[in-house]
Amino acid sequence: MLIALISDVHANLPALNVVLDEIDKIKPDKILCLGDVVGYGPQPNEVIDILRDRNIQTVLGNHDAASAGLFTSKSFKEPNQTLIKITRELLTEENKNWIRNLPMTLEGENWIAAHATPLVKDHWPYMDSGLKCMDILKQIKHDFCFIGHTHRPGLVADQFGVIIPKKGNRFVINPGSVGQSRDEDKRASFCTVDVENFTREIYRCSYEFGETLSFYEGIGMSREQGKKLLHLDRMF
Repeated sequence: MLIALISDVHANLPALNVVLDEIDKIKPDKILCLGDVVGYGPQPNEVIDILRDRNIQTVLGNHDAASAGLFTSKSFKEPNQTLIKITRELLTEENKNWIRNLPMTLEGENWIAAHATPLVKDHWPYMDSGLKCMDILKQIKHDFCFIGHTHRPGLVADQFGVIIPKKGNRFVINPGSVGQSRDEDKRASFCTVDVENFTREIYRCSYEFGETLSFYEGIGMSREQGKKLLHLDRMF
């Protein structure tokens, strides 16, 4: 089975569109979204509507929870705290209910998916080191653990020195972020994983940053705030 993994879309509709266009060319058996559908970006309803229309299985992220009133926004820094409050006002009640019903984890025959970690159910810690990821693998039975949250693509095995998927090992795999990449490559990121043949492929997709930025004024935020929210303030 070939699974396409997307994560951290963050209400960035132009980025999501180019990623889904690329995924449609690949024709995976399944698409999974690893949470944080909203937050940071200016088009929350539009992004959610696409995921719902396409029946893309999605887990709950911290920005999703805050935007739907399930989690406090006090831990978010400005201007994102303001953006979360605006997102709460923008979201339709139907889309808020969709978020409220998202699971913390999804499971398949040999994989488990979560936004940050499948081991913690009440908050979202950053799995931002190899040792943290290896600790997850010690506590789960699955060959693959799919997570997002860090906005950086990566792979960690249950054994030091293993850098590509192979049968006999278990792996944490992060596809990176669709809507707000935090590595040196600002393009949208996603990956595919063949969970039977143990292969992974990372993809980067260019999208028009300016198109996304143009929508911020319509929700009461400035273009400069938008650049900061998308981590593009050093590029322009």
